Amino acid sequence: MLSLWATAVLAYILWRTYKVATALQTYKRIPKYYCVADPITALAGLIIPRGWWNPGFSITWNGKETLYTVRSSEVVLVVPVFFGDALLMTSSPEVCKEILNDPTRWSKPERIMGLDVMGKNVIASNPPVWRTHRKIAAPAFDDQAFSDVWEVITTAYNQMMASPDWKSTDVHYVPAFNNITTRIALLAIVKCGFNIPMEWNQDQDDKSGSFDEIAVTLPNSSLRHIAAASEALQRILREKIITKKKELSLELELDGAVSKANKNLFGRFVAASQREGDRGLDASEIMGNLFVFLLAGHDTTAHSMVLTLALLAGQPEDQERVHRHIKSVIGDADPTYDDYSSLAPVQHCLYEAIRLFPAGWITMRLSGMDEVWSAPQLTPTGEDVVVQKGTTVMVDFIGACRNPRHFPSPHDFVPLRWAPSNDPDAPPPPSMDTFLGFSSGPRTCLGKKFASVEAVCFLTLLLRDWKVGVKLAPGESMQAWRKRVLQPELSTALKTGDVPLLLTRRLKR
Repeated sequence: MLSLWATAVLAYILWRTYKVATALQTYKRIPKYYCVADPITALAGLIIPRGWWNPGFSITWNGKETLYTVRSSEVVLVVPVFFGDALLMTSSPEVCKEILNDPTRWSKPERIMGLDVMGKNVIASNPPVWRTHRKIAAPAFDDQAFSDVWEVITTAYNQMMASPDWKSTDVHYVPAFNNITTRIALLAIVKCGFNIPMEWNQDQDDKSGSFDEIAVTLPNSSLRHIAAASEALQRILREKIITKKKELSLELELDGAVSKANKNLFGRFVAASQREGDRGLDASEIMGNLFVFLLAGHDTTAHSMVLTLALLAGQPEDQERVHRHIKSVIGDADPTYDDYSSLAPVQHCLYEAIRLFPAGWITMRLSGMDEVWSAPQLTPTGEDVVVQKGTTVMVDFIGACRNPRHFPSPHDFVPLRWAPSNDPDAPPPPSMDTFLGFSSGPRTCLGKKFASVEAVCFLTLLLRDWKVGVKLAPGESMQAWRKRVLQPELSTALKTGDVPLLLTRRLKR
C-alpha cells in the first residue's frame, strides 16, 4: 500500500513538473508569479491558508501597487506549482479591451459561469446564447427607464427624509450606511425592472419570506441562508412568470402589443418567450436573467454609492466643491432627469469610486486561437506577447483601473481627473474607452447608465442636504480609517463590509 501511495505521489510530482516546465517554456519572456494553487479556485480562495504562497482571490487587490510595477510589465504569468494551470494576468487597458471586444474569439470559461444557478443568462453564457439574451434585455434600458428610476429614487429619498428618525435630529451616525444604499438600489430595480410596488418605509422590520428580504439576502449572507433564499426566489419568480404570461397573452390578444407597464426587464423576457414559442427562452432562462439583474442591479450599485460617499467624507474640499455645483444647478429644488447631464461633478465622483473599487474586479477568458498582443509596456523589453490557443487569461479590472499610464496618482481619489481642465499642461481626462469600471465592448454592463442615473440622483439629493463625515478612532488618521473600513471582500463582486458614516444637516440659505 505504501509503495502504491509513493508511486502516486511521484507520478503527480512528475506531472506537475511537466505542466510547470511547459508553461515556463511557452511564456519564457513573461515575468512570473509563483503560488501553490490557481488563485481563482475554491481550493486557493477558501481552503488553503492565505500568505505569500497563496494569495487566493486577493491576488489582484493585494498586488494593486506592486504586482506589475516591480516586474516592469503589464502582463504576468501566474504559475501554480501544485494545483491548477498557468494563466496570464493583465492590467493593460488596451489588451483588456481587445479581449472583451471579441466574445467569439475570447469565450468565458465554465469556471466563471457561477451565476447560472437558476439558468443561463446574459452574464453566464457565450455566443450565440448570450446574443439572444442581450437582444431581449437591451431595449429595456431606454430614456423612459432612466426617467422612471430618477423618479423612484427621488420619491424614496423624500420618504426617507420624512421618516421620524431622519426628521428628529440634524446629526445622524449611521453604523452601516450601505444598508441605506442597498434599500435605495433595491427599490430602483424592483420597481423599474419588475414593476413590483415597494416603498421606502414598507414593513422593513417584518420581511419574512418577502421579495424584499430575499433580494437582500442573496448577495449578503452565508451559504445556508443563500440556498434558502435562492429556493424562495425561484418559487416567487415561477409564480410571477405564470401570472405575467397570462397577462401578456391577454394584452397581445386584445391589442396586439405589449403595454408600457410590461416593457421592463421582467415583461420583455416573458414576452420574448411568448413570441418565440418553442424557440424562445424557457422558464429557467427567464429566471436566470431576472436573478442576475436583481443581484447585479442593486448590490453593485449600492456599494458604489456608499464607497463614493465614504471617499468624499475624507476629502471635504471635493465634497464642498460638488455641493456648490449641485446648489448652482438645482438650488433647494428636487432635481429631475433633465438635470442629469448638468451634474457631471457628481458623476465624476461616482466614476472615481468605481475606478478604485470596481465591482467586477476580474473576469476570465479562454483564447480560441493563437493571438498576438501589442500594447505599451506589456513586457520589460517592450516586445509583443504571443498567446497560445487554449490559454486562460485573467482580465484584472483592479489593475487596469489603476494603470498609471492612464491614471496618474492611480491609488488616490481624484474626482477632478475626469473633468476637462483649462490648464494647458494638465493631462486630458481619462478616455472612457480605456475605463473598464463597467467592462468594455459588446459585453459592457447593460445597466451602466441605469446605475449611473440612479447613483447620481441619490448622491445629488444627499450631498445637497447633508455634509458627510466619519468618526475616527482615537489617534486614527483618515488614511487609516479608509484602510480599516474600506478593505474589500472579493467573491462574485468586490464589496466592503459595513461603512459607518456621520451625516450633519446643512442649513438652507
